[in-house]
Amino acid sequence: MKRWWLALILCWCCGAACAQEQRVALVIGNAAYRVDPLDNPVNDARLVATSLKQAGFDVTLAENLDRRGLLGALRAFGERLNDNAVAVLYYAGHGLQLRDRNYLIPIDAEMRSEDEIPLAGIDIGFILGRMSAAKSRVNIVILDACRNNPFAGKSVHSAQGLAQMDAPVGTLLAYATAPGKLAADGLGGVNDKNGLYAQQLARQVLTPGLPVEHVFKRVREAVVRASREAQVPWESSSLQGEFSFVPALASAREGVGDVEAAAELAFWNSVQGAGRADDLRAYLRQYPRGRFAALAQSRLDAAAPAVSVASALSDKLPRVGDSWRYRVQDQFRLGDLFVTAKVEQVSAQGIAESRTTSADATARSARVALAPSFSAVHDAAALSPAEFSPYLQAAGLIGPALRGAELSQQIEQATVPLRASVEDEEKVQVAAGTFRAQKIVLRGQAQARGAAKSGVVVTEHRLWYASEVKRIVKHEITTTVGGALHQSTSMELVEYSVR
Repeated sequence: MKRWWLALILCWCCGAACAQEQRVALVIGNAAYRVDPLDNPVNDARLVATSLKQAGFDVTLAENLDRRGLLGALRAFGERLNDNAVAVLYYAGHGLQLRDRNYLIPIDAEMRSEDEIPLAGIDIGFILGRMSAAKSRVNIVILDACRNNPFAGKSVHSAQGLAQMDAPVGTLLAYATAPGKLAADGLGGVNDKNGLYAQQLARQVLTPGLPVEHVFKRVREAVVRASREAQVPWESSSLQGEFSFVPALASAREGVGDVEAAAELAFWNSVQGAGRADDLRAYLRQYPRGRFAALAQSRLDAAAPAVSVASALSDKLPRVGDSWRYRVQDQFRLGDLFVTAKVEQVSAQGIAESRTTSADATARSARVALAPSFSAVHDAAALSPAEFSPYLQAAGLIGPALRGAELSQQIEQATVPLRASVEDEEKVQVAAGTFRAQKIVLRGQAQARGAAKSGVVVTEHRLWYASEVKRIVKHEITTTVGGALHQSTSMELVEYSVR
């Protein structure tokens, strides 16, 4: 109803704050491919272009470009850049990787072998080089191009997804999903006109005063939640200094208080109905003295029964202050990731934890259900795996409750039903020591929607629980899609402290 005046004030704020910088954006949507046309990239490009315009950018929107048109658009964009520019490139469409280089694919591309990828596509390094030469103040390249390989089965055996790249100085590279992974071209609904990543991006760039790195963190959190952890956006940044798509509204003159109050009200309305503890905490972190701070704290207190209630479930549950540190190793990731979980609160509804990772030391809160289920207990923003019920044994739920649970996991656009089996105890050795542990195995398979004929998803989770640890000791995940290895991850306990 009142979005017109909100947009007007946003533009006014951007104009005042950005008068000393040149904001330019090139937004490309390629959908009408000769081979494997896509549904949403043009819609995605239009949506993102609208948001960037509202954020004060001079936007060039280009749709369904052949190779000549794609190269021309990138050249013209590069020629507009200078050392006073804030440059944004958003590309939605097909993209391929070859020998650790990424290529944007024009709609007229036809390939018979992978060696033709550099001839048919445009190396992303081309525009990164133009940005570097122009010494633009801020460069942001957004690649919503991690869809399937449209030429698979035609002797073009490029690795799936896009390759990891290092961001040149002053540049942020954003991917719709993690390197080597695929993103859905929408969620498949009847009214689904936009991809999940584009929807969240267009919404978050208009958040007043939000630093650009936090914009993409919010996008990632929303996409991970909506996709049930099947899609995890990823960034690489070497930005220097501070930048927000929309400056803080506190810098405007009149009417700012009303807009800022409206922003807080919108945030509160988005979290108060769900009643999730982590959402209420997010509100309190952003508005510690907000109009609804007292109410949010009251709801948090009401949602947290005394520890004695949880103790009635099992006297083996952890206590506040207990902590665990894990090493996460993945065949497709360079280096190890370390994740630390610490108990903040224990209740019948679950365990409230604070989490930090070696990729991001920022502490985040999450509530982990005691019942059999998957959750991103280890920060999905840091590309750690979805974790399955780490406190299952401590809650005394290994047995009939597990066997009777209807379990599933979302993998590559497929909902994979899982069958749980409780196996014999066995000795397991991890960095934290050697334990006598209860082993559980989850297995399942399903056909990935829109995949090739051989696109059967097969996954297996192997988990070990030790009573003295009060939490999971080790978790191994193996997943194949169409017979090709999709995930090979292990998570093992490095150290722990329990009372």
